[in-house]
Amino acid sequence: MIETHTTTKITSMSIQSFWKSIQILLKKPHVINKRIWGCKQLFQCLGRPVNRPFMPLNCMDFKENNDNYVSGILKEFQLKECDKSESTANDVLEIILLELFPKSYTLQHAFQLVCMNKNESIVTFYNVTPNKSSQTICPDFTYSLELQNSNLVIKSECDNSTQTYKWLISSFLCQFVKWGEECLGTPKHSICNDSLTLVSNEKYYQKYNELKIKYGKEMVKIWPECTDPNKFVYEDVAIATYLLVLWEKVESKKSFVDLGCGNGLLVNILTKEGHTGVGIDVRKRQIWDLYSKDVILQEKTIVPSDANLFPEVDWIIGNHSDELTPWIPVIAARSSYKCNFFLLPCCAYNFDGTKYQRRDSSKSQYTEYLEYIKHLCETCGFITHTDRLKIPSTKRICFVGRGRTHGEKDYTMYCRNMTHLIQTETHTYSDEQSWVKDFKPRDAVERVRNCTQIDKSVIESIVDSVTNYLLEGINVDGDWSAGKTVEICEIVSLLPHDKLKALKAECGGLQTLLKNNHHIFRVQGGVIQLRYPKTVEEVNKNLKINSVKVQQKPCWFYNNHPQGCPLTSSDCSFLHRKSVQS
Repeated sequence: MIETHTTTKITSMSIQSFWKSIQILLKKPHVINKRIWGCKQLFQCLGRPVNRPFMPLNCMDFKENNDNYVSGILKEFQLKECDKSESTANDVLEIILLELFPKSYTLQHAFQLVCMNKNESIVTFYNVTPNKSSQTICPDFTYSLELQNSNLVIKSECDNSTQTYKWLISSFLCQFVKWGEECLGTPKHSICNDSLTLVSNEKYYQKYNELKIKYGKEMVKIWPECTDPNKFVYEDVAIATYLLVLWEKVESKKSFVDLGCGNGLLVNILTKEGHTGVGIDVRKRQIWDLYSKDVILQEKTIVPSDANLFPEVDWIIGNHSDELTPWIPVIAARSSYKCNFFLLPCCAYNFDGTKYQRRDSSKSQYTEYLEYIKHLCETCGFITHTDRLKIPSTKRICFVGRGRTHGEKDYTMYCRNMTHLIQTETHTYSDEQSWVKDFKPRDAVERVRNCTQIDKSVIESIVDSVTNYLLEGINVDGDWSAGKTVEICEIVSLLPHDKLKALKAECGGLQTLLKNNHHIFRVQGGVIQLRYPKTVEEVNKNLKINSVKVQQKPCWFYNNHPQGCPLTSSDCSFLHRKSVQS
């Protein structure tokens, strides 16, 4: 039965933080609703009540290309339109219309009308999607949020037994309160908060889904690399989409060089979409042989110098270019006055190829490095734009150097400024041919650094030390116990310095080693505990096949846990057989 339902949640948010949270909700609905990819604001209008504030229960469906829709909405709300100069008046209501894009391209777009009453701190959401029942990405009923002193009140006109209503109360409401209360604390420093600010969201959404179907699905199927195709393929599809939409603003096709091109997929997509370019990397990948002959990829070490400039190229691309990251704006600037760049920093490096060290402990290394790179870009004379990409990565802030802050007559002077900058940063003299001494490029042969190359006896010793600590003090005569749950930092203090040093050279260190032994340990959120062994049924169910080989390797718990394995020999996915000690 459809009726009005009211839920109240106590909160410490202020009126200011309430409205800040509303703005997040209107600009980034995908953060709170995983069915949504993003949104577009179709119109905004301000209105003053003719008689008294009136909030209709439902609003008429949105009709595209209908010039009378706004006036119809004002009529429904019994408002008289007013201009922005009157927006601060207490009785003025703000109404916006959002088009919500579904994450799944096959689903119908939704249209949501939002009415904001600033005077009473009430926001009402109406589903105005044509044929309301066919959209499945946001609530199809009217609901409102209201801040009443220390209470956040949500009212909804719906059947309270639906999954959408339950989501609204359990997930949506809690996340909204969390935003509002976080706004009260010290603002988090961020170099860029909004996504895709340099391109049209609508064009990006359409192009991304087009490329995803055109290249992504097939590439995932044939992916020969050891990396996860669902991450790396769709990340490159997203970056290619961004560049293609960015370049659409100028009719001519672009020429480009991708320095540190890795798997070369970005070069492949840009080439297939009509642009001319080359990808260069210190090491060839297996997948290169699968591309057609028109995709140009070169195995070559780039050492920053006059010998590695690209005067005929429109764009220099640095997509996770590691040691070359600080050099991308320099190479672009020195190549020609008209050359631009796209740079997506990931790992932090200095000009000489050494790791960048944080200098300000009040900021994260990533934030500080982004500020450092932006300063380099601006020193090189670029009009530098900062944007946030929509990619499956935590390192998603990019820089776009497009155009110069100086005229062409000052180009030579800026080139001298760059030479001075490099000398200051590296504390070495560089001539025109060699920009920096002792530059350390990446090794042509990739070193395996995932804790699998450590001596087996060291690994066994560490595993023994950790399990003994976790099982310390358990009641052997009682029910089977997984022992203590402790933070990894607590484990670190137990290990000898020489073993920690060996681990430190292996990227993830102790945490990586423990995760490699996932049949023994469960590691999540920096916390470690012993795992409960998996049954044969669980393994087959998770892999969705019945032919997986189980009971091939000895059960660690059967051989090492003081209480043995809690599972029977027929149920355990590992083999219950005493190990032969060497």
